[in-house]
Amino acid sequence: MKTVSCFAVIWLAWLSLIQGKPTLLIQSPEGPVLESQSVTLECVSDVDSDMSFYSIQKYSRYMMMWINLEKTTHLRCWYYDVNVTRADGRLQLNIPSIQSWNSGSFRCVANNATNEESISEELNIPVHYLRDISIYRDSSFYSRYWDQLGVMNVTRGSDVEVECSASASETPSYTWSKQGLEWVQLSNKLKLQKVQDDDAGLYTCTVQHPTVPSLSKNRSFQLYVVNEKKSWLGPDQMNLILMTAVPAGVLLLIILILAVYLSKRKAPIVKGPIDDHSQKKPIYTGSQESLPSAGDTQPLV
Repeated sequence: MKTVSCFAVIWLAWLSLIQGKPTLLIQSPEGPVLESQSVTLECVSDVDSDMSFYSIQKYSRYMMMWINLEKTTHLRCWYYDVNVTRADGRLQLNIPSIQSWNSGSFRCVANNATNEESISEELNIPVHYLRDISIYRDSSFYSRYWDQLGVMNVTRGSDVEVECSASASETPSYTWSKQGLEWVQLSNKLKLQKVQDDDAGLYTCTVQHPTVPSLSKNRSFQLYVVNEKKSWLGPDQMNLILMTAVPAGVLLLIILILAVYLSKRKAPIVKGPIDDHSQKKPIYTGSQESLPSAGDTQPLV
């Protein structure tokens, strides 16, 4: 019985080699694939040295189908940033600057494939990334996207809560630290209660990707403790006001110029009714303007 089972395994392996089941490999880079890296895939076979009759496909999660990355069809426009090359019988796919939308499953397929032995195993490529860090005092839209903290003036005795946020391929870890101290807070939110003078200093948020140690970023802000709360119009707010007011002022000026121009355009001449002198005075019989009539002494109109 063991002899039969061993023979079956050997036979299946031999059949796979005879049929030339292809394999899709990552030639570069070595290690995790990071956003913006150049990635090269190659389709190889233990039997076929000439890969001219194979193609590389990518699975589209949105269309729920495999897309041939070489054919010039209307679907190819979704993958404009990939290059398929064929040289010396080799089949390679290069993505010069891979992005998160390029992640997913790839495979190598023999043209006109009719069975599973002509299709490689799926190669899933996750794209790891950690993007820029944002630091803001509250979760409002204005603070989150415009009022990035660089300097914060806090009234003595008040409470402070600052949030740190970053976009990543996996949920990152956050730590807060203060310059000159070994103090660390393991959270994306920095909370200080009843701040005093010794709370002033440079605070840094460090963001670490959970599975790729090389993906780590940090951002800092300076905290000052003051007696009275200063005006909310700091440098960042003034810049925002200027960026908004200048385009608005230019637009308003253009509207005023157009309004003045249109108001000064010459109004079109509207012709009045035809001047009919016959309706200004009556015409009597016997006058030069009358028509021949028989015994009519009353005005015609």
